[in-house]
Amino acid sequence: MTKSISEKENKAIGKDELSINRFSDIGKIHVNWDIKELGYFLDYFQPTDFISEYVESEKSEINNIPVLTAGKSFILGYTENNNKTYTRIPVILFDDFTTDSKYVDFPFQIRSSAAKILIAKKNIDFDFKFVFYAMQQINFVSSDHKRYWISEYQFLTIPCPPFKEQELIAKALNTWDIAINLCKTILAELQRRKEWLLFELLFNNQKYFKSNEIKSLPVSKLLRRIKRPLTPNPLELYTQIGIRSHTKGIFYKEAVTGASLGNKSVFYIEPDCFILNIVFAWEHAIAKTSVREVGMIASHRFPMYKAIEGELDLNYLLHFFKSKKGKDLLRLASPGGAGRNKTLGQSEFLKLQIRVPGIDEQKKIAACLDKVDEEILLYEKKFSELKNQRKGLMQQLLTAKIRVKYEG
Repeated sequence: MTKSISEKENKAIGKDELSINRFSDIGKIHVNWDIKELGYFLDYFQPTDFISEYVESEKSEINNIPVLTAGKSFILGYTENNNKTYTRIPVILFDDFTTDSKYVDFPFQIRSSAAKILIAKKNIDFDFKFVFYAMQQINFVSSDHKRYWISEYQFLTIPCPPFKEQELIAKALNTWDIAINLCKTILAELQRRKEWLLFELLFNNQKYFKSNEIKSLPVSKLLRRIKRPLTPNPLELYTQIGIRSHTKGIFYKEAVTGASLGNKSVFYIEPDCFILNIVFAWEHAIAKTSVREVGMIASHRFPMYKAIEGELDLNYLLHFFKSKKGKDLLRLASPGGAGRNKTLGQSEFLKLQIRVPGIDEQKKIAACLDKVDEEILLYEKKFSELKNQRKGLMQQLLTAKIRVKYEG
C-alpha cells in the first residue's frame, strides 16, 4: 500500500520549508502549484450497464465496437453496437484491483465489472487528460486483492498547476502519444506483412518455383548434430548461454567457476549453428549461434546442428521454425504436458518434414525475410525510445522541472 501525502501533512511542514519543498504523490512540486486529491477532479460509476455479453477477436462490419479492459491488453476484441455501448467520452477506465488505467476517447463496451469508469466532476475547471497523465506518475503498489478507488486511490494527491498550464502540459505529452501510437501501428503492419511473406515464401512457394525445384525433406537430411564436450577446469570461469522463448534470441548468464558446474554435461558453443532449448522448444526457444558465443558453453539441453552444405541455408531454416507452422511442428515433436514436461524429442525433431527449394532460392528468401526483421527491429527500438522520452518528459513537466510557456 502507498501512503497518500495529504494537504494537512504538507501544511504541517514549517513555513520556510514549505516555500522550498512541497510534495504530492508523484513527488516534489512547484511552490506556486496547488495540490489536489484525485477525488477532487474525478467521479466514478460502475460499468454494469456496459458489460459486453460476447467478444469476437476480429473487427468486422457488424462487430466494430471495441471491448476494453483497463489492463495491458486494453482492447480484448470487438462486439456489435447496441444499448451497452458507452458513448459519453472521454473517460478514464480504472482497474479497481490493479489500479491500471487507460484514457478512452472512443465508444466502447467493457468486459469486467472489476473496472470503474472515471469521469470529470462538473463545475471544476481542469484539463481531464492532464489528470490522467498525472495518474500515470503515481507509484502505487496494489499488494492486496481488493478494490482501491473508494478506499485509497481517490485520496492520492497530484499537482494542480493553473488551467492553461495543465492544457499545455497535456498537449505536449499528447504529441508523444500520437508518435507512439503511429509507431505501434506501423509495427503491427510490418508484423502482418512479415506473416504474409512467411506464408507466401515458405509454404505457398509452388507458384514461384517449378514443382521439381521444391523438396520435402526430413530435418535429418538437412542438419547434422555438433557436439564438442568440455571437461571444466575447476578454477576457470565459464559463461553459459540460454535461449529466450518466443524467438527472442540468445542471452548470456553470469560467469561461473568450473567447480560450480560439478558433474554437469557441458559443450562448447560452435558458430553458425541452429540451437534450441529442448525444454522450451515448443515455446519457440530457438536461435542461431554466432562468433560472439565462441568460447561459451551450454548444457545438454541446448543441442546444436550445422546445416549440410549445399542442402540448407541456416537462415532459411530459422525463418521456417520462427513461423506459426514451424512452431506447430516443434510442438508436435514435444509430447507431454505443459511447461517442463513438454521436452523436445530429438529423434522426433529429426523426422520433421521441411519444404525446401534450391539452396540459391533459400538464400534469397532468407535475405528478404532478414530485411523485414531488420525493419521491425528498427521500429521496435524507435517505439521503446519514444516511450522512454515520454516517460522522462512526463516526470519533468509534472514536477515543474521543465515549464511550458504561457501568458497569464
